[in-house]
Formats: sequence, C-alpha cells, structure tokens
Amino acid sequence: MGCCGSKDKYPVLICFFESKNEDQKNYCIKLKDNFKNEKTIRFEIKSQPGTPFSIQFKVKDNTSMLQNEFKDDEETMKETLNKAYELLKD
Repeated sequence: MGCCGSKDKYPVLICFFESKNEDQKNYCIKLKDNFKNEKTIRFEIKSQPGTPFSIQFKVKDNTSMLQNEFKDDEETMKETLNKAYELLKD
C-alpha cells in the first residue's frame, strides 16, 4: 500500500526549459550533473508550452526561484547551486 508518496519526502530541483531550446535543456542537464551535496534530492527537467526558462527548488511546501534568466556561464551556475545548497541547510 505505501508505494506512493515517498518521492515527496525529498526536495526537488525543477528546471523548466523553453520548447525546442536545446541550449537551455543542456544547461539543465549540466546543472544536475554538477549538483554535489550530501542530501538526497530529486531532479525534474521539463518543457511545457508557454512556460519560460526557470530553475526552482521545492523543499517541503516552499518553492524558491533559483534562476529565471537563462545564462549559460560558470558563475551563474555556481550561484544557482549555492542557493540550492543554502536552502538544504535548514
């Protein structure tokens, strides 16, 4: 019976990319690959028509915007990852 719901116990990093935008999709994958933390989280990388690029982090019932402007550079990725790490400290 307890098959479902266990996925809700982990924080979720959600990366939305614009439809058919391979650069944004690849950035999301690169962000996932660079995430290094001792806590377990889930990743969702998805595209929905009309949804702009954004990276959000959901911890329990709180969703935080980590990045809402697409910039594929090392500094931006580092800032985004650090924001996620800070949210995991609580």
